[in-house]
Amino acid sequence: MDYTILVNRENKLDEDYYEEFVKPSLVVVETYKNNEVVYQTFGIEEKKTYLEKKTAEKFEELRNFCLENNVYLGISSGFLTFEQQGRKYEYFVNRHGKEFAEKSACLPGYSEHNTGLALDCDIFRNSKWGGIALDSEGNINSDTAWLHGVLDRFGFILRYPSGKEHITKLKFEPWHIRYIGEELAGFLYKNNMTLEEYYENLNK
Repeated sequence: MDYTILVNRENKLDEDYYEEFVKPSLVVVETYKNNEVVYQTFGIEEKKTYLEKKTAEKFEELRNFCLENNVYLGISSGFLTFEQQGRKYEYFVNRHGKEFAEKSACLPGYSEHNTGLALDCDIFRNSKWGGIALDSEGNINSDTAWLHGVLDRFGFILRYPSGKEHITKLKFEPWHIRYIGEELAGFLYKNNMTLEEYYENLNK
């Protein structure tokens, strides 16, 4: 499994890789929240949430660390098949329009959710919803900021950070995290870099 693979609007996940490596690597993860709406909206008939095996293991380590700090992490969305990603994109188009969808979702094969290495999470504190969404002024709360500051210890990055929208081509998503391994995650966090910027520098 290539944990540093770049999948975005310009880089499509190879379908042979998807079939031979991604799908066999998936394991079920505990969501800690009711995902019924997500399952229905994206056509997830088995009503289970999946991640790539090592990603799931490292996320469990992250979740346990958060739990020690009274922060509970739930998963809203993990791995999506190409078909489910297509339904997600169409849902955004139908509900919010194509312009919104272009900033909030990707076409099948161009989404990190197709890799099993990415997930959308949510925060609960003391068993109550704490929220990870932006407030009316576009800011995150203290729990979310804290979470973003510890992700790299477990090999995760905040994939679509604020101020980097022109690079990632997606809006700021404080809930979308991606596993890439501790070494690279630490490097990107320390240098305030996205995965796109990392690869751009490699190719210079």
